[in-house]
Parts: sequence; structure tokens; C-alpha cells
Amino acid sequence: MIKIRKANINDLKEIYRIEKESFPDPYPYGLLKAFLFHPGVYLVAIVEEKIIGYCIGIIRNEDIGHIISIAVDKNYRRRGIGTILLRNTINELMKLGARKIRIEVRESNIAAIKLYEKIGFREKEKIYGYYSDDETAIVMFLELENHQK
Repeated sequence: MIKIRKANINDLKEIYRIEKESFPDPYPYGLLKAFLFHPGVYLVAIVEEKIIGYCIGIIRNEDIGHIISIAVDKNYRRRGIGTILLRNTINELMKLGARKIRIEVRESNIAAIKLYEKIGFREKEKIYGYYSDDETAIVMFLELENHQK
């Protein structure tokens, strides 16, 4: 059974492990730690007391939610855990006043793009050379006025 809860400082080692295994240009440990103290949402997914995923969302300009990072342990992917984390994060950002949610995703990350589209995100623009390896980022937004919780 999957449990979702707020992340805490003791979770950072596992969050960082998942971040490193999930992304070619992972956020540094110190930045992942700093987000614990930033206004927003920082959730972890747990199975049998083990952290298997996380999602970080912040509020920008008072009403724009921004998904900073979402990742699931490679051994637990394709089981709906990312969807659960993302939906919970969106709901918490809505409670904080978000009217829309932004996320950037690598153009080559088709699985993530499909997940975001399933939730209701739509592509708004591309940022060429966004990532450290010059890959393009697709910027997607979820308009929350008509979003189902």
C-alpha cells in the first residue's frame, strides 16, 4: 500500500538517491534540502517504510504553482505512483492559491509528457538548450479553473 506524506529532513538521502538515478542533470543535495524550507509542497511516496518517490511544488507570483521535480524509484515505475504524487501535489498547490501549474520536461521524456497530458497539462512553449546537455524543454501548464481533484 502506498502512503503519501510531507517530506522531512530525514528523507533527503533517499530523495537524493532517486533524483540521481532519475535525471542526467540532478538537482544538488543542498537545493533539494532548501526546498523543504520554501513555501510550497514537498511530498514523498512510501511503500513498507521505504521512500519510493517524491514531488516538489512551489508557488510563484502568488498564484502559479511550479512542479520543480517529480521522480519515482526505477523499481516502482509504471505503477501509477507518479500520478498519485502529482495529483496530491496539484491539490496541495491549489489549497495554497495556485490557479495554474507549470512544469518543464525534457522533449525526449515521452512517458512523462504522456503522464502530464493525462492529468490535463498542455504544451505552451519550448525552451531550446534548457538542459545542461542542450536538450529542449517543453513547458506545460495545467489550468486549474476546470481541473478535477
